[in-house]
Amino acid sequence: MRPAIPRSIALGLSRKSGSCRGLHLLRDMPQPTAKQMLSYRLTRWTAQPTSLLLVHKPDDERVRKTMRDVLSMLTKTYPHLRLLVEPHTARDQPEFDNLVVVEKGDVDLLPENTHLVLTLGGDGTVLHVANLFSQGECPPVLCFSMGSLGFLLPFHISQLSSAVQTTLTGPVPILNRMRVECKPQAPDGSLLERCGPKSRSGWQVMNEVSLHRGRHPHLTVVDTYFDGQHLTEAVSDGLLLSTPTGSTAYSLSAGGPISHPEADALLLTPIAPRSLSFRPIILPGHGVVRLEISPRARAPAELSIDGREVCLLNARESVVIRKSPFPIPCVERVGQGTGWVRDINSLLQFNVGFVNKSLEEPGH
Repeated sequence: MRPAIPRSIALGLSRKSGSCRGLHLLRDMPQPTAKQMLSYRLTRWTAQPTSLLLVHKPDDERVRKTMRDVLSMLTKTYPHLRLLVEPHTARDQPEFDNLVVVEKGDVDLLPENTHLVLTLGGDGTVLHVANLFSQGECPPVLCFSMGSLGFLLPFHISQLSSAVQTTLTGPVPILNRMRVECKPQAPDGSLLERCGPKSRSGWQVMNEVSLHRGRHPHLTVVDTYFDGQHLTEAVSDGLLLSTPTGSTAYSLSAGGPISHPEADALLLTPIAPRSLSFRPIILPGHGVVRLEISPRARAPAELSIDGREVCLLNARESVVIRKSPFPIPCVERVGQGTGWVRDINSLLQFNVGFVNKSLEEPGH
């Protein structure tokens, strides 16, 4: 039986119709102990998961209808599960009155209250999950697509029932997708507080950290250091430091290499460099990379993580990047590997040559 949860007095949610009664805020929930949470960080559960966070693409009618079916299935089949949702999901699904709402101010409580994450949407939805758990450990993530193609979506929504059952009972194969930790620094090595409250503990980044000239007409000039040694000066539109997962995102568009997601590596890719000899570089994952705005730069550079702008960095300010101890554990299909080979062939048409049509015509 689902444990009793105190009702929220005020949700701060607005609905076109219906009532918010029956919903609960995450901050009102009894918080688990550290010992209780240890049971929910394994590929074979030592205790049955009781808390599931559902994340889906907002403002999409097709996804909204599918999420209604997902909630219905979970409520009927797994009544013991505590279902956590974001405010827009609670507004869209008024018929489900026992959801736990995670408001913006409650995000820091998610790691201690989430045993499993279920996503519905494209790769951007998985990046959103990485952002929700951007300050530390992330629970296993079960990703579903709805016919759209994506590198982070091993399951189709038609496999919902079987995939959820297999994941909840275990064991399941887990692909730990590497993240990097980045911190902005002032010239004296202190943290840049103006970049936001998360700058002190560092951001956990799934795809890439980028420095870009943005709106400024001048090329940016960035000095790159690896383990304290000066590697190169990049004069370009920008510079990317990507994870293996991010190798098929912005880095690929900028001409970077494709990396297997299990590779322990950091990818340094220039964006439209002035030099024709500047080629992408693959660095070992155990190293530390520092990207510093050169005094020769004529304008600041925009620091972005996973496509979200953080702040502007001025001359002699830098961002320090290293491998994060908190990867994103993605649930994979049983007995079918990571799916990486399938993805680069189906999504990227990797090494697909031109077909000589004359050879296919009769009589040739």
